Amino acid sequence: MFDSVNTDYSFLMQKMALAPFARDFWNPNGLSQTNPLLIGFNLGQGNVTDPSLVAQGNAAAYNYGASLMAQANLSASVNNLLNFESQIKEAIKSDKLSETQKQSLQSILDGITDLKEKIKNNVNKQISTDEMRSYNEEIKSFIKSANETLSNIAEELKAQAAQEETAAEGATDTTEEGEASDSSSNAKSVDKANKKAQSNAIKLCDRIEKSVRGLGTNYDDDENGIKNILTDEVNKDNVLDLFEAWNKTYKGQGIYSDGDDNTYGLIGTLMNDCEGAQKEEIAMLLINALVDKAEELGVDVSAEAAEAKLSTHSNWIGYRDDDKICKAVNALYNKVKAAAQKSKAKKVHDAELEKANNNAKAAAQKSEENAKIEKQKTQFRDDMREILGDDKAEISEKVKYENGQFVIRIAGKNYYGKDYVELANALEDAGLEPAKYLKKQSARAVA
Repeated sequence: MFDSVNTDYSFLMQKMALAPFARDFWNPNGLSQTNPLLIGFNLGQGNVTDPSLVAQGNAAAYNYGASLMAQANLSASVNNLLNFESQIKEAIKSDKLSETQKQSLQSILDGITDLKEKIKNNVNKQISTDEMRSYNEEIKSFIKSANETLSNIAEELKAQAAQEETAAEGATDTTEEGEASDSSSNAKSVDKANKKAQSNAIKLCDRIEKSVRGLGTNYDDDENGIKNILTDEVNKDNVLDLFEAWNKTYKGQGIYSDGDDNTYGLIGTLMNDCEGAQKEEIAMLLINALVDKAEELGVDVSAEAAEAKLSTHSNWIGYRDDDKICKAVNALYNKVKAAAQKSKAKKVHDAELEKANNNAKAAAQKSEENAKIEKQKTQFRDDMREILGDDKAEISEKVKYENGQFVIRIAGKNYYGKDYVELANALEDAGLEPAKYLKKQSARAVA
């Protein structure tokens, strides 16, 4: 019957189950001697059977059956208790639990240990059917109470998970809308992306510089030709970085320190090295990328774009004015750049404003929570004063308020209560005097 429970309870319970057989077998005046074949059977009022013995047999059978039922029920309850203990031991390992929640689970484990020892010590004795029933009910009551604690913890974890999910969704929405996140990790990610974009733009500038350096120009000989670089690798996402990187690296340096190279920067150098229709083709690649960026930013550059495009057209003899082209393209670039800087500043401002609002909300929420806690503490103190009849009583420093309930740790064990009465009852149930632990002791009393 008890083989499924691999503990010393199996042996003890088996002893308890076999005890009636052993008692009757070895007792010469027992039922096994006077009526060995009639145990458990109602033979009626036969002529050859003593009615009193039949009655004894029926009573013995009833009592034996009741004993077996009580043993079976107790065995099932012990099994449930051991399985319940195993589940709690596994649950307490979770890193999602707060310290208070873990302490609550440990209190359940402590209670299971006490209950197991109590049953173990008494099963060694000859216990009655009523006592077995009492233990069975005690186990059921304990598990029911413990399940209520587990339900409360489950609700707390559910609420915590919902808050984390809401926070995660908020962070995702902010990222999708292109708004700056106030988290340090996101700020580092944005900074890293900006540095990578600048590095890539510098590498493009190095390749362009190599294609125009010295005599002749690599216009479209291979992937490093200026036409192929601008066509395949420059777009709205990096055109501003390209202009800025050239101005920071090559403009005003060495052979690019005078003339159009120094006056106009990137577009000046490109126009110097292009001939005829190449000037229009190269300039238009930059103009189109700048217009696309302006549209993304929502800024109107139609006038600047039109002037830049017209500047690339040749006159009736095929002549194009480099100064006119460079001035128009740079005017377009400067307007798009200013719009990008304004957009970036707005994002930073919005992010800082959002962060300030979130901090204000968090501070207000914290203040509200603190006010609720203080209200609970005040109620705890007032109840204590009224019950103890001491209008000067104050709460002991050892009493803490955590996760919506009061807790005090005494001799390595935590006791919990939602208010003074509940916590005081918990201490009384443990044989402790509430006033001694919950009330702040005077310096004289402590001494």
